[in-house]
Amino acid sequence: MPERAKSAVIAEPSQAESARVASALRLMNYTAVAETDNALSALRLVEDRQPDALVASSTLQPSDGVWLARAVLSRPLRVRPAIVLSRVMGLWLPGEAALVENGVAIVERPLCRDALEKALRETDVCVRRLPERFVKRRNELLARLGVPEHEGRRYLECAVGYAYQDMRLLRGLTGKLYPMVAERYGVSARKVEQSMRYAIELAWKHGRIDEQYRIFRGTIDAQRGKPTCGEMIAQLADILRMEEVRG
Repeated sequence: MPERAKSAVIAEPSQAESARVASALRLMNYTAVAETDNALSALRLVEDRQPDALVASSTLQPSDGVWLARAVLSRPLRVRPAIVLSRVMGLWLPGEAALVENGVAIVERPLCRDALEKALRETDVCVRRLPERFVKRRNELLARLGVPEHEGRRYLECAVGYAYQDMRLLRGLTGKLYPMVAERYGVSARKVEQSMRYAIELAWKHGRIDEQYRIFRGTIDAQRGKPTCGEMIAQLADILRMEEVRG
């Protein structure tokens, strides 16, 4: 199956640098590339287009690239883009450690194709670093639901993390999301789905009904009595996405 064409937003005050980055992105199968020299317009483009990647300069004016990265991270986006922030060589950015903790790649200017490609690989959904608070809260929710320490829980944790970053994956569970989890753990997609389903069955058999109702409310089919794997992943990813914004 051919690789899906991807989209990107470039926020760069230098026309020459912006053109160089756009050219490099197109060679990496980013077919829809929007360019701007302003952080505010870049934020609007990210919100409107939900791109796969944002490549921004730290030297944007009047709001800089650090502000833009933080603003994007704080939005309830259905697609959380890979964020690559370029800085002048030797310049330490304010709050740099926190940005890296939230999965932002920081590279030095001028950006060459190899450095950009490496940064985008490191911020891909499959390998992107998730904030510690997200991991802690995700695990708390699974524990409240009664999901036991079982391989199915590990797969659920992984799938929720992927869906949290890109909700489009929920449209292709068996064709995209489950194979991504399977590849990470070296098992089959069928094994992933079966193990997650079994973990959910154990939770709904032995877990606390009141906690399950608080989290899922009336979203579960009454006859089935428990969520499907897809419903579980989607609900938790959405809760975590909205909680992240509220802080």
